[in-house]
Amino acid sequence: MAIINYFPGGGGAKGYFPQIVVTVDTGSVITCTDGTKTLTGTSTGSYTFEIPNYGTWTVTATLSGNTASGTVIVDTVKQYTITLIYAKIYGISWSGGPSTAWTRTDDAAGFSDPVPALSNGNGSSPFDNCYPWNGMVKESRTGGVMVKIPKFWFKWTKSGSTLKLQIADKAVDGFSVSPAHMDRGDGKGERDYVYVGRYHCNSSYLSATGSSPIASITRASARSSIHAKGSTIWQMDYAMRLTIWMLMLVEFADNDFQAKIGYGCGNNSAVGAMGYTDSMTYHTGTTQSARTTYGLGTQYRYIEGLWDNVRDWMDGCYYSSSGMSVIKNPANFSDTANGTVIGTPTSGYPSAMSLSSVSGFEWCIYPTTSSGSTTTYFPDNWNFYASSPCLYAGGCFYQDLNYGAFYVGYVGASDADVSIGCRLQELP
Repeated sequence: MAIINYFPGGGGAKGYFPQIVVTVDTGSVITCTDGTKTLTGTSTGSYTFEIPNYGTWTVTATLSGNTASGTVIVDTVKQYTITLIYAKIYGISWSGGPSTAWTRTDDAAGFSDPVPALSNGNGSSPFDNCYPWNGMVKESRTGGVMVKIPKFWFKWTKSGSTLKLQIADKAVDGFSVSPAHMDRGDGKGERDYVYVGRYHCNSSYLSATGSSPIASITRASARSSIHAKGSTIWQMDYAMRLTIWMLMLVEFADNDFQAKIGYGCGNNSAVGAMGYTDSMTYHTGTTQSARTTYGLGTQYRYIEGLWDNVRDWMDGCYYSSSGMSVIKNPANFSDTANGTVIGTPTSGYPSAMSLSSVSGFEWCIYPTTSSGSTTTYFPDNWNFYASSPCLYAGGCFYQDLNYGAFYVGYVGASDADVSIGCRLQELP
């Protein structure tokens, strides 16, 4: 990213040459080139180049593997300034288990673990001042109370059994735009912000407090009822769920969110009223007095009940004899068609995740080995059955340690269940 300001100068140190003054972190190696002439220098907080030619000059700085660049159009003898800012990259690396914990890397290497709230108390996270997490806020919109998620950039890497995930706050070579914000082929290009329902949908298919979530509906019925709320309103899809998963993984550096935030689920018998986190003073945690206490109570960055009360239909994907298919464009959401096969998941507790090798779908992850448990690897069931196309995610009121954020289940296209509800998203 470059911030460029022009101001009158004295015509350079000798009065003959234009100057470009580069402000960038100390120790940065800087190049300044117009394509024919290249100048170099090392920053001590700033560095001044005397420019021998008029034209467009590209200024690039590198430091510890990070790169920042910008351009300056030099067309007269004066002093130009440019400030280069490096992207922040927050990374985690997982050895392949059996531990659920990841190791923090890159700019997150020295971060402590977040402390989610208990019993409506205070909490803290080193990511509270980091983009995009600090941009996740509540807003009232057409679909009800929503959580805003800013666009970010990510990179998955797998080498042997080691899996690495990095999130950047700016565009970086080799990184991709977050799945929910990517160009979905609907003519709108990349989105700077997307929104997900703070609550599960109520009987009016809105994200609202004070009522029970709607359940016992088919995925197709929920899809059409949600989209009836507006042209940019859709049922939550796999791309949105994975976007949230990535934010949670990098922040907590762990696969076991029931252990880190709270057991959640519910009363083990029926759905309850939403809004149980409304009194929480911190954006993440549980209203329960202990993380190991079951019951309605969890939220992550204001998103209530990702594994409480009811599971959410996960649209934009389906199972078939070919494996798991994914749909980017929400206008093409279907239970049985319009998708691209990204691979075939295994069933059970995932112990290894694979990355899709399909062009344009490299962001998709799915389990390829399932030999884990409720305390190892990825401790939430991810199930596959070719004859049941409709996927749902998260936990519900039934109390179980495999009903965490990564739980994925399936049913038939005509099936509805009291434990499955829905959540909306807005793609403006």
